[in-house]
Amino acid sequence: MASVRAWADLHGYAYRFVGDKLFDVVPDWYMAKVGKRLPVAADLARLIWMQNLLAAGEADVVVWADADFLVFAPERLTVPAEGSSSFFGRELWLQHDDSGRVRAYRNVHNAYCGFRIGNPVLPFLIDTVERLVARVDATHLAPQFVGPKLLTSLHNIVGFDVEERAGAISPLMMDALLNDDHDVMAAFKSRQQAPLAAANLCASLHVEDGLRMTALLARLREFRNGLT
Repeated sequence: MASVRAWADLHGYAYRFVGDKLFDVVPDWYMAKVGKRLPVAADLARLIWMQNLLAAGEADVVVWADADFLVFAPERLTVPAEGSSSFFGRELWLQHDDSGRVRAYRNVHNAYCGFRIGNPVLPFLIDTVERLVARVDATHLAPQFVGPKLLTSLHNIVGFDVEERAGAISPLMMDALLNDDHDVMAAFKSRQQAPLAAANLCASLHVEDGLRMTALLARLREFRNGLT
């Protein structure tokens, strides 16, 4: 979070932190449906929170960054020009397949996303997320159901504006960075379309890896000109 605040200060953006009060804007029925799956609740909450700020006229554009979103090359990441009414992060997710080969999946994520006042995507997403959760069987509610899975599916159809510099670090990528795995890094470099300036660290996947996460933070901060 400190890195995001510093990034905002560097570029002259206003910064606002929201804690658990974020969930106050989520309808009671939605919270009851998702239960303890707070990431699913946050997928709707962030949209409503941004919509409320825009509707109140507090900003022309609102950008969201997750608590585990690290900006390690702040000079390299800026809010898109006015031609982008909405935008999302772009992750290159690396993992091994069953044969041990490195596979890369290009997804859209909402750990970093933004909307300008009057854009048509934000109200559409709020309505879509609510409809999907209302219909889904709660026992089969996947963590990324109305987050990256939904956004990636929609992107494949309509083509959202995406920020290649705002990516994500998969567990395999984390291992590669900490252990200098040249094969994995080569796979990343051959597929990454712009130097990473910031990334979702996917902390929920590493809740018991505090020391490794600290090492990852230090490693990423070495890439002041972006990771490529």
